[in-house]
Amino acid sequence: MNRKKIGNLLTLLGVLAWVPFLYLIAIGQEPSIFPFLIVHLTGVLIGSQLRRSASPSRGKLSRRQLIGRIMIILGVIAWAPYLYQKELLSQPIEITPYLTVHLTGVLGGIALMLSVPLTRYLQGRLSPASPVADELDPTG
Repeated sequence: MNRKKIGNLLTLLGVLAWVPFLYLIAIGQEPSIFPFLIVHLTGVLIGSQLRRSASPSRGKLSRRQLIGRIMIILGVIAWAPYLYQKELLSQPIEITPYLTVHLTGVLGGIALMLSVPLTRYLQGRLSPASPVADELDPTG
Protein backbone atom coordinates (compact mmCIF):
# COMPACT_ATOMS: atom_id res chain seq x y z
CA MET A 1 0.00 0.00 0.00
CA ASN A 2 1.48 3.36 -0.98
CA ARG A 3 1.36 6.65 0.92
CA LYS A 4 -1.51 8.04 -1.13
CA LYS A 5 -3.74 5.03 -0.42
CA ILE A 6 -2.84 5.07 3.28
CA GLY A 7 -3.54 8.81 3.34
CA ASN A 8 -6.94 8.30 1.71
CA LEU A 9 -7.78 5.53 4.19
CA LEU A 10 -6.73 7.62 7.21
CA THR A 11 -8.73 10.60 5.94
CA LEU A 12 -11.80 8.43 5.46
CA LEU A 13 -11.43 6.90 8.93
CA GLY A 14 -11.00 10.38 10.39
CA VAL A 15 -14.25 11.54 8.81
CA LEU A 16 -16.07 8.34 9.78
CA ALA A 17 -15.05 8.87 13.42
CA TRP A 18 -18.18 11.00 13.74
CA VAL A 19 -20.57 8.15 12.86
CA PRO A 20 -20.53 6.52 16.34
CA PHE A 21 -20.62 9.96 17.97
CA LEU A 22 -23.75 10.91 16.03
CA TYR A 23 -25.29 7.51 16.75
CA LEU A 24 -24.76 7.98 20.50
CA ILE A 25 -26.38 11.40 20.33
CA ALA A 26 -29.29 9.97 18.30
CA ILE A 27 -30.03 7.37 21.00
CA GLY A 28 -30.05 10.04 23.69
CA GLN A 29 -26.58 9.78 25.19
CA GLU A 30 -24.21 12.69 25.74
CA PRO A 31 -20.74 11.42 24.81
CA SER A 32 -17.64 13.53 25.25
CA ILE A 33 -16.59 15.08 21.95
CA PHE A 34 -12.85 14.83 22.64
CA PRO A 35 -12.14 11.13 21.84
CA PHE A 36 -13.98 11.50 18.53
CA LEU A 37 -12.27 14.82 17.80
CA ILE A 38 -8.84 13.29 18.44
CA VAL A 39 -9.55 10.40 16.05
CA HIS A 40 -11.00 12.82 13.47
CA LEU A 41 -8.08 15.23 13.56
CA THR A 42 -5.46 12.48 13.63
CA GLY A 43 -6.94 10.74 10.61
CA VAL A 44 -7.64 13.86 8.58
CA LEU A 45 -4.39 15.71 9.30
CA ILE A 46 -2.03 12.75 8.95
CA GLY A 47 -4.00 11.43 5.97
CA SER A 48 -3.87 14.73 4.10
CA GLN A 49 -0.15 15.08 4.86
CA LEU A 50 0.54 11.58 3.52
CA ARG A 51 -1.45 12.31 0.38
CA ARG A 52 0.34 15.60 -0.19
CA SER A 53 3.78 14.03 0.29
CA ALA A 54 2.90 11.18 -2.10
CA SER A 55 1.96 13.42 -5.02
CA PRO A 56 4.65 15.02 -7.10
CA SER A 57 4.97 18.77 -6.80
CA ARG A 58 3.06 20.41 -9.61
CA GLY A 59 4.34 23.94 -9.14
CA LYS A 60 2.04 26.89 -8.74
CA LEU A 61 -1.53 26.33 -7.59
CA SER A 62 -4.35 27.39 -9.85
CA ARG A 63 -6.67 30.13 -8.64
CA ARG A 64 -9.41 27.60 -7.79
CA GLN A 65 -6.97 25.41 -5.86
CA LEU A 66 -5.70 28.42 -3.90
CA ILE A 67 -9.22 29.55 -3.06
CA GLY A 68 -10.08 25.94 -2.14
CA ARG A 69 -7.16 25.73 0.29
CA ILE A 70 -8.09 29.06 1.85
CA MET A 71 -11.69 27.89 2.26
CA ILE A 72 -10.51 24.70 3.99
CA ILE A 73 -8.27 26.66 6.34
CA LEU A 74 -11.07 29.09 7.18
CA GLY A 75 -13.46 26.17 7.70
CA VAL A 76 -11.07 24.68 10.26
CA ILE A 77 -10.38 28.03 11.92
CA ALA A 78 -14.14 28.44 12.41
CA TRP A 79 -13.79 26.23 15.51
CA ALA A 80 -11.48 28.68 17.32
CA PRO A 81 -14.22 31.00 18.67
CA TYR A 82 -16.39 28.01 19.55
CA LEU A 83 -13.65 26.32 21.57
CA TYR A 84 -12.68 29.61 23.20
CA GLN A 85 -16.23 30.32 24.37
CA LYS A 86 -17.05 26.76 25.35
CA GLU A 87 -13.82 25.54 26.93
CA LEU A 88 -12.06 28.66 28.20
CA LEU A 89 -15.04 30.80 29.14
CA SER A 90 -17.29 27.81 30.01
CA GLN A 91 -20.24 29.44 28.27
CA PRO A 92 -23.09 27.32 26.96
CA ILE A 93 -22.97 27.68 23.20
CA GLU A 94 -24.80 26.21 20.23
CA ILE A 95 -22.56 24.14 17.94
CA THR A 96 -24.68 24.36 14.77
CA PRO A 97 -23.41 27.69 13.36
CA TYR A 98 -19.79 26.64 13.80
CA LEU A 99 -20.38 23.21 12.30
CA THR A 100 -22.16 24.84 9.34
CA VAL A 101 -19.24 27.19 8.66
CA HIS A 102 -16.75 24.33 9.10
CA LEU A 103 -18.52 21.98 6.69
CA THR A 104 -19.20 24.74 4.15
CA GLY A 105 -15.55 25.80 4.13
CA VAL A 106 -14.06 22.32 4.11
CA LEU A 107 -16.47 20.67 1.65
CA GLY A 108 -16.60 23.74 -0.60
CA GLY A 109 -12.82 23.96 -0.57
CA ILE A 110 -12.45 20.28 -1.41
CA ALA A 111 -14.94 20.67 -4.26
CA LEU A 112 -12.99 23.62 -5.68
CA MET A 113 -9.69 21.78 -5.40
CA LEU A 114 -11.12 18.68 -7.09
CA SER A 115 -12.69 20.75 -9.85
CA VAL A 116 -9.25 21.41 -11.36
CA PRO A 117 -8.28 17.76 -12.08
CA LEU A 118 -11.90 16.99 -13.01
CA THR A 119 -11.85 19.80 -15.58
CA ARG A 120 -8.55 18.52 -17.00
CA TYR A 121 -9.98 15.01 -17.20
CA LEU A 122 -13.15 16.16 -18.95
CA GLN A 123 -11.21 18.35 -21.37
CA GLY A 124 -9.10 15.34 -22.29
CA ARG A 125 -12.19 13.21 -22.84
CA LEU A 126 -13.89 15.94 -24.85
CA SER A 127 -10.94 16.80 -27.08
CA PRO A 128 -11.83 17.18 -30.78
CA ALA A 129 -10.50 13.69 -31.58
CA SER A 130 -12.64 12.10 -28.87
CA PRO A 131 -15.67 9.99 -29.84
CA VAL A 132 -17.52 11.50 -26.88
CA ALA A 133 -16.95 14.99 -28.30
CA ASP A 134 -18.40 13.86 -31.65
CA GLU A 135 -21.57 12.65 -29.92
CA LEU A 136 -21.94 15.98 -28.09
CA ASP A 137 -21.17 18.15 -31.13
CA PRO A 138 -24.40 20.02 -32.01
CA THR A 139 -23.26 20.56 -35.64
CA GLY A 140 -22.65 16.88 -36.32
